[in-house]
Amino acid sequence: MLNLLQDEIASGGSRVIAVCDDPATTDTRPLRRQQVEQLACAKAGEAVRTLGRDEDGVASILIDLSCLGRQHIGGLFAAVKDLAQEGPVDLQIAYSLARFVKPPVQWSTAIRRIAPVNSEFAGWTAAPDNPIELVIALGYEKGKAIGAAEYLEPGDTWLFVPTSPEDKYLREVQAQNKELLLERQTKQLGYEVLSPVDAYHALLSLVRGMRNVARPILLPFGPKIFFGLSLLVAMVIDEAAVWFVDGENTSSSDMGQPSLHSVIMGCRIEPVRESAASG
Repeated sequence: MLNLLQDEIASGGSRVIAVCDDPATTDTRPLRRQQVEQLACAKAGEAVRTLGRDEDGVASILIDLSCLGRQHIGGLFAAVKDLAQEGPVDLQIAYSLARFVKPPVQWSTAIRRIAPVNSEFAGWTAAPDNPIELVIALGYEKGKAIGAAEYLEPGDTWLFVPTSPEDKYLREVQAQNKELLLERQTKQLGYEVLSPVDAYHALLSLVRGMRNVARPILLPFGPKIFFGLSLLVAMVIDEAAVWFVDGENTSSSDMGQPSLHSVIMGCRIEPVRESAASG
């Protein structure tokens, strides 16, 4: 993905930051003409919050979700949310679809932690007694989706099912979530991984419809592009919370090989959000 942006990065004088778990360093190996900074997530968030703006007062950033851990994605989007409080942000979200790799036979269903990805995306409601309404984007993590649904005991549950050129992935998603799919046959929506704008509007419309009568919780398993879209929706709708499930077999990054398919979605984030009170 970064190779596609080399010329734009070099000509625009942009910073390139690799988010990592290790102590911050500066990579001495340039990416063609551009040096890559290696920063811990907290430091990368600080860099986002202090981004400069152009002559029109707009800050610009591109985040490639492909190899970022979900908690790192949550941290960066929290920083973007803070940045947008001061003025408009042009955000581009990049995603490279991984080649299908069959999950391990001995896949643990253990859940060590289930909670909002961070405090910025914990959701807000004036009606805490409203029931939870759960939106799950399915992946092929065995037992994670149904385990999370049983833990949260929602009043209702909607499922988003991914389709992509990697057809084997959909079959594995269906196999690993067979029970949940049978239970929620009338509460399923398909989304195309490489059409994130359509997926965003479908999710936004669904959450808008439930926020006045329920507390929406978004649980985006599967392709990380939907995790990013869920965070965008939560930036728009205060009541929406984005949760993260951690457990064995939950890796911090995608270890698979990239496919030939990738997508970049652009949006402008303004310092205004919706709430139920504002309609």
